[in-house]
Amino acid sequence: MRKNKSNQKKSFNKHSDCGKIDLIYQVKRNWYKFFIVFLLASVLSFLFCYPSKNVNGPELDGISKGILISRLQIDAYNDEMEKRYEEEAKNEKPPEISKEVKELKEAGEKRADDVKESTTAIKKAYLTFDDGPSANTDPILDILNEYNVKGNFFVIGRFSDAYKEQYKRILEEGHVLGMHSYSHSYSDIYESVDSFTADLDHVQYVIYDITGYMPSIYRFPGGSSNLVSPVSMHEFIDILDKRGIVYYDWNINSGDADTARLDKNSIIDNVFNGIKALDSPEDRNEIMILFHDLSEKTTTVEALPAIIEGLQAQGYVITPIDDYTRPIQHENIR
Repeated sequence: MRKNKSNQKKSFNKHSDCGKIDLIYQVKRNWYKFFIVFLLASVLSFLFCYPSKNVNGPELDGISKGILISRLQIDAYNDEMEKRYEEEAKNEKPPEISKEVKELKEAGEKRADDVKESTTAIKKAYLTFDDGPSANTDPILDILNEYNVKGNFFVIGRFSDAYKEQYKRILEEGHVLGMHSYSHSYSDIYESVDSFTADLDHVQYVIYDITGYMPSIYRFPGGSSNLVSPVSMHEFIDILDKRGIVYYDWNINSGDADTARLDKNSIIDNVFNGIKALDSPEDRNEIMILFHDLSEKTTTVEALPAIIEGLQAQGYVITPIDDYTRPIQHENIR
């Protein structure tokens, strides 16, 4: 067996050597044929594969060259024109304003000044009612609707079904609904920052739960200048500021909270005497009147028609608080 394998290997190598000798013999005998094939291949390679002068791509045909030259000319022209425009702009004098344009401009400025003066001359009155809803809320709303004016109600937390309807009615009839704390208990509200925050959360979300409206204005019980709070009022004001809540005090006090039941004429006198007592015409042009919406304050309801008519006779527009209302806030805040 080993001898046979050896003979097979020897026979294979011998055959391989003969193949090599035969190939060399054929090349020598037909060398000129190989040379011709090589020569043809070289010529074809030169014709089809030699790179053009544009080493970045194939050489352009006549049409492509024409397009390219045109684009280069256009770009060069645009560049030149831009340079000229820049030079002209540097030396250009502003055109003189014609007499007609000057007169039109001056007329427009004068009109703007007139509008500004007329806007600042508008006398605004805000009727505000604290502590509701109550048995007097509906009578107050009826009077406001009769005179077609809007009021501002700073309410506290009440849960009976009747009061829920009054919260809704205030909003549905276009009046403003603000917060006046939930409990109106001075000792609880002003005990600490945490207690004030908890009370604020409570009244804000109670109103939202009943009406679907999230109030964003507030009146402190006793006003921002109250002398009851053991904590600086600035700390509570900071809480409101961080929440985007604006607080409003008043500059006219109807006095209806001074006694259990102040008579109607005294309430009327307090309002108009308060207006006269304001320091400046600017202060008198924007007044915020404090009333109370409590069941026992029936004389407030009785005085309201005369107060509305008296304000209108003096040129006041009775309006709701909005984003353009100047916040009337007491200056002597502790």
